[in-house]
Amino acid sequence: MRRMLTLLGTGALLACATQKAPAKLDDSGLSRLNEQQMQPVDDARIEAGRAHDAVSRARAAEAEARSRLEVAKSERDVAEAQLKRAIAERDMLKKQYADKSQIARAEDEIAAVQQRAKATELKMHYLEQMIAVAEAERKAAEAHENTANARLEQAKWKAMVDAGSPQASSINGAELDRRLAEAQGQEAQLQKEAAHRRALAIETYNRWQEMDSKVRTLARPSTVPTPAPPPTR
Repeated sequence: MRRMLTLLGTGALLACATQKAPAKLDDSGLSRLNEQQMQPVDDARIEAGRAHDAVSRARAAEAEARSRLEVAKSERDVAEAQLKRAIAERDMLKKQYADKSQIARAEDEIAAVQQRAKATELKMHYLEQMIAVAEAERKAAEAHENTANARLEQAKWKAMVDAGSPQASSINGAELDRRLAEAQGQEAQLQKEAAHRRALAIETYNRWQEMDSKVRTLARPSTVPTPAPPPTR
């Protein structure tokens, strides 16, 4: 039994060894490169920096989307309170045998508040979708950063190979090509997912705007007072 456990433990260690992080290029060989040879590496570094900044912006946009949803939840609570109050006022008018016109106005107010509540629900649904969009775009930005970093490693290796730096032999160029291809494939998939989620959010946004426009129309007075004529001299 002990021997079997030992063999299993050895196998687990070997499995972990095969899954270790990929070898990293020895950057010390870059010191032998002149300005012209370093240009592709510098360009790749700039792109990697931009990709890193894009990740920061995507994370900030995700946090903002979540904040906007919290505000919308407060608006929904207000709409629900208004609806309860409108219903209570209507019921009170009925108990007091109020005029039919008063009850009708109360019913109209209830209908208007219900429409506002529906618009708020659509807005919340849209903001929930925008959180999903922000999450997808943040993941896509992170994937692009991985692509940019992989392209940077490839640029370093090619520059050192061209300059004859012995450090270039610390890693296989085919491995760098494989990493870059995998990163590009993952990025393309996540970009597609983000675009799909954004298209769904746009549909919900259009429905919300249509409902919100109806609510604003209901909120307008039915009659517009005629302005007084200018005074005669």
